Amino acid sequence: MTAMDGVGEAYDAAAEGWRAGPARMYARMAGVMAEHAPVDLAGAVVLDAGAGTGVAGDALLRRGAGTVVSVDLAAGMLPRPPAHSVVGDLGRLPFADATFNLAAAAFSLNHFTDPVPAMGELRRVAGALLATAYAPEWGHPAKEAVEEVLATHGFRPPEWYAVVRADANPDTAELEACARRAGHATARAVRVDVATGMDTAADLVDWRLGMAHTAPWVAALDVEERAGLRAAAEAAVAGMPPLVVAMIVLTAR
Repeated sequence: MTAMDGVGEAYDAAAEGWRAGPARMYARMAGVMAEHAPVDLAGAVVLDAGAGTGVAGDALLRRGAGTVVSVDLAAGMLPRPPAHSVVGDLGRLPFADATFNLAAAAFSLNHFTDPVPAMGELRRVAGALLATAYAPEWGHPAKEAVEEVLATHGFRPPEWYAVVRADANPDTAELEACARRAGHATARAVRVDVATGMDTAADLVDWRLGMAHTAPWVAALDVEERAGLRAAAEAAVAGMPPLVVAMIVLTAR
């Protein structure tokens, strides 16, 4: 089973906005994720699966990985040379069996209605898995506040995002069960709170307006409309708490 239709195209179109906002948040979470690697990273060959801008791969390189290969459906999101980047689908990876020591899937498996086949494909190319997902109870008031501002300016979420919103994030037990169904003998999932460093109203708006479902629409506005939208969004989130994300880290062998 492949990722939902439209997701790759949306992330491709959102690349510039993503780098300006969400990438900063995901970089902090990637650093915490890398601390949980289930294999010795010294010299390891790692697949950054659903890599986006490559923040998970960067974090693993900082902790000693020898080589990281990034794969994503959205070519515009992928790290530029000299990084090793490949356009590809996690459901049909263009790699031979046991190519990698570790597959890292940072917030990418949630793009599948059933993540087990993708997990099985990751297990085929790498015997160990490191993955992250949002904790099912997590949320932040800036999400709804900015969505309301966007709606008043005429924004309507794309169909694929409505599907994502309808699907509850799996809890630790569900993620462990999925990994075992994918063929892993052992699986462990833990909840971790991550302070992202995105603390101001401008940071929170960068986060929400840079997301894949919003960034292409925002980029299409003229300069005056975009400035008005941003001012209204910053006013809506003023005084809100810093962005601290509750995420689940899954390790499997």
